[in-house]
Amino acid sequence: MWGTWGAVLALLAGGCDAIDLSDISRRDAKIRVRPEPHGEHCEFGGEAVLSGLDLDRDGELDDSEVTATDYVCDAAIPKVRTRTQAEPHGENCTLGGMAVLSGLDRDGNGQLDDAEVTLTDFVCATSVANVLLRVRPVAPGTPECPLGGQVSHAGHDANGNGLLEDEEISREVYACDEPAPVLSRLRSLPAFTAPCDGDDSGGTAVEAGLDLNGDTALAMSEVEATAYACGLEPSDLKVYHDGEPAGPNCARGGTRVDTIQDRDRDGELDKGGFASTLYVCQGARVHDGTFVVASAVDLVALEGVTHLRGELIISAPTLADASLPSLAVIEGSLTARGNASLRRLSLPGLRFVGGDAAVYSNARLDSLTLGTASDALVWVERSLLVEDNPMLPTLEGLAAVQPRDSISLRANNALVNPGLLPHVTVLLGSLIIEDHLRLDRTPFVNLSQVHGEVRLANNSAMPAPSGLDQLTDVGGTLELRENAVMDRLHPLGRLASVGALVIVSNPRLPDTAGLDRLSYAGRIHIQGNKELLSVGDMPALEQVTESFSVKYNEKLQRVHHLPFLRSAATVAAVGNPALTSLEGLDRLTRLTTLEVLGNAALPDLGGLALLREVDFLSLQGNAALTGFGLTELSRVSLAFVVVDNPKLPTCRATALAAGVFTGDPVTGVNIDMNDDAATCP
Repeated sequence: MWGTWGAVLALLAGGCDAIDLSDISRRDAKIRVRPEPHGEHCEFGGEAVLSGLDLDRDGELDDSEVTATDYVCDAAIPKVRTRTQAEPHGENCTLGGMAVLSGLDRDGNGQLDDAEVTLTDFVCATSVANVLLRVRPVAPGTPECPLGGQVSHAGHDANGNGLLEDEEISREVYACDEPAPVLSRLRSLPAFTAPCDGDDSGGTAVEAGLDLNGDTALAMSEVEATAYACGLEPSDLKVYHDGEPAGPNCARGGTRVDTIQDRDRDGELDKGGFASTLYVCQGARVHDGTFVVASAVDLVALEGVTHLRGELIISAPTLADASLPSLAVIEGSLTARGNASLRRLSLPGLRFVGGDAAVYSNARLDSLTLGTASDALVWVERSLLVEDNPMLPTLEGLAAVQPRDSISLRANNALVNPGLLPHVTVLLGSLIIEDHLRLDRTPFVNLSQVHGEVRLANNSAMPAPSGLDQLTDVGGTLELRENAVMDRLHPLGRLASVGALVIVSNPRLPDTAGLDRLSYAGRIHIQGNKELLSVGDMPALEQVTESFSVKYNEKLQRVHHLPFLRSAATVAAVGNPALTSLEGLDRLTRLTTLEVLGNAALPDLGGLALLREVDFLSLQGNAALTGFGLTELSRVSLAFVVVDNPKLPTCRATALAAGVFTGDPVTGVNIDMNDDAATCP
């Protein structure tokens, strides 16, 4: 023992540098941590802490050096819980459905509490069998929807479990929140106007709505809420806008529009005065870009969109029912074409179409609805076209539509009673109604002005232009052509002005009576009407700036009863074999052209007795013509042509030409094939 201590003392006497401390540290205890899978040591997994001495001095704890193992276990993982609840029809599910709520059961009570819900999906009912729709909210700040919104997934239920699996999704559509400005206005109501029809001073309509088209003016098609202040002028009222939080009045918030009677201008409600509150709710879910519906899945995916920033094209040969109740705004055109199986097209919430609304070539379509007349107008910025839908029986579902430009109704062969389109009052373009087998009237009972043409052609069952009773002005041509049973024009009794009146090939029309207020026509052309006996009966007609022509009407006997017609550029009577009188033209004094050709029964031109001057005179092929009857004619300036009138004495023609023709007789006079044998006094 003393020997050992002696060695130690010797080392100490030699100094601390003689001790190797690292040799001692290499034998220190070491630990190592490794993941521990869930199992017998840790039910939910965790970490194993291994410890021991580093016997081989390599700086690591080898498995053979482990002398103890401790476990640090994870707490129990909360289970994912779900529950479902009915979702009423509304902004999340247009047709209603089911809300699927999910989250972690953090308190471990075996159920999903409201505070534990972290995700809500909506499984929505659809109008298409075997097609499912899943709707999920999108939080603000995402690239797709900076202000939030929703994303819709649609697809076929391939496995038949009633749930839309991720692998079954074939269409994804984002509908983003984009608040629109709220506008209001005060509109005067004339006396005795409903609902103030009991007040002889009228009243004021307070109207409010979203500025759907962004033009900063509240259009009739944008009005969502209305109050009536009977007996008050707009100047008696003051309107305030204030934000309305999400709640019972507006599910997602909106604007409260308060109106008060404030005649003393103190900003306060007059004692006992009128007051109203309207709510305009923000409900816009916007999808950017043109959307093509080529299948039922595409249609279902679009159901959550209220505002489409682009065109909507529905062209799905197998689609039988196309219903989009929530869609209110289409910034481009609406086109439904070539849908061979489509029976119903319904957009009852539609308020605005920025282009055309065109529904054509849908072989089985028998129900068509755009908007709901009792709620609001549907403003169509361009034209309404309903063409080649052979099974469509009525246009009643278009009662709310008001197009700006034109309307074309063509070849809808099941159309009989079209209903009424009462909001169509003025068209900047044209009105075309043609090629219908059963249509017997038009639906435009309040239409007063058409800037372009009006054409009613080849409507086999239309006896008269009924429904156009308020029409007063047509800027272009009014054409009535090939309407097999049309026999009267009286519904046009208010028509005052027309760019051109063309009446062609209406085989049952006996006369042109009924145009009682027509005072101006740029041109009148009446041709090929087999049963037409007379032209005229236009007691107010004063001016025809271009031509007045009657041609190839085989039974036409007379042109009469035009008592105020004093101006026309050209008169042409051609190929009317029964025509005997032009008496209705007896107040014309000057013409550019007078053309009378091939009227076999016409004896003379006595109906033009006051005509004094004409530039071009052409009388040819009138078999019964024996005299001119132009007693006041004093000047023919450019052409005098009298040819092939076998009963007209040549000497009379020669004498008249000598007395009135002022042009070059060599090039301007042609008198031939008349009665050369007759003598003149």
